[in-house]
Amino acid sequence: MKVMVVGSGGREHCLAWKVRQNPSVKEIFCVPGNGGMSELGECVPLASLPEMVTFAREKNVDLVLVGPEQPLAMGIVDLLKAQNIPVIGPDRQAALLESSKVFAKRFMERYGIPTAPFRVFEVYEEAVNYLRWRESYPVVVKVDGLAGGKGVYILNDLEEALDALFEVMVNGKFKEAGKRVVIEDFIAGEEATVMLLFDGESYCFLPSSQDHKRVGEGDIGPNTGGMGAYSPAPLITPLVWETIERKIVYPLLEGIKRERLWYRGILYLGLMVDRKGEPYVLEFNVRLGDPEAQVVLPRIQNDWVELSFALWRGELHRVELQVSAQEMLGVVLVSQGYPGHYEVGKKIEGLEEVAQEENVFLFHAGTEKRADGFYTSGGRVLNICALGKDLREAQHRAYSAVSRVYFEGMYYRKDIG
Repeated sequence: MKVMVVGSGGREHCLAWKVRQNPSVKEIFCVPGNGGMSELGECVPLASLPEMVTFAREKNVDLVLVGPEQPLAMGIVDLLKAQNIPVIGPDRQAALLESSKVFAKRFMERYGIPTAPFRVFEVYEEAVNYLRWRESYPVVVKVDGLAGGKGVYILNDLEEALDALFEVMVNGKFKEAGKRVVIEDFIAGEEATVMLLFDGESYCFLPSSQDHKRVGEGDIGPNTGGMGAYSPAPLITPLVWETIERKIVYPLLEGIKRERLWYRGILYLGLMVDRKGEPYVLEFNVRLGDPEAQVVLPRIQNDWVELSFALWRGELHRVELQVSAQEMLGVVLVSQGYPGHYEVGKKIEGLEEVAQEENVFLFHAGTEKRADGFYTSGGRVLNICALGKDLREAQHRAYSAVSRVYFEGMYYRKDIG
């Protein structure tokens, strides 16, 4: 069997690692892959969707797993489906649940899914007038399109809000993605992530998780793609699970069916749970979270390739998910300056030692492999994850492993978990 994994981050390395556990898989193509993925399969530097589809067809690929949101938003699933190549993910229209905050908020409004009250603005002056009119702060400003996890601003007062709005709508920080913005009420509480598999009819919850999006310890500083995560999330009690299923999942899946959105893949619910235990949707993603996948997938004992084919064939109802009772925590190592400007090309030391540790998992993101070792090539560089009988043991193992790794300018949060 041949499997193609699209993407180059820690999530994709984790997917390729999971795929490699299936003895029937003889070849893995990583498009474009990263330094760590090169040890699991062949890295193929393809840039355009037509190139990827042609490659999959010519290589007789049996299954395509898409990690990041961009190819899904651009319609890679539509193209592969047209060639009868099994692929996990939503089609382009369904991917709007992630690629357009406006589409997602209006979808939630249509189906009564709990989310923060909001307004949509396309004209800068109208948005400014609304912010001046508001009496309550903080407020949240979100760019409509994809922004790599960096397009959400939590703003404490009018001055901060006007600065952010100017940066997005006038200076064009996010280009086309920031032409429209959502301005919504701030909901106080604690964030958590719930992901589920959905084959168009049946669904199956994955283990809960919680990530840390802010770059600084104590959840301060700008948003990032994610600085670390752990699973399960203690916040998601059985009662909260039941509420999420009843108030969010049922109407979400009903809406997808009613609007005839084609879906065979992962639904990610980014949630805020308030003091009363009531969950609100902050965002939908149409793929695995990163870094959440790196602490969720290793806990799943099912074969991921078999799970994927069950999704593709609409046979998820036949699957019983097996989850390890152990808990898992992951720390993301980033280049100094991330999520702003950072330097690359720094040699990474200590990986061989970490790779030999029991119950420790090393997933590469922004790395490249050279003749003399691994070097940094991105903002988020490595994910170091560990299993333990509880969160404290997993945390101790992960940070112990982190202490053995070094590259110039290495930064990580010391308060994950």
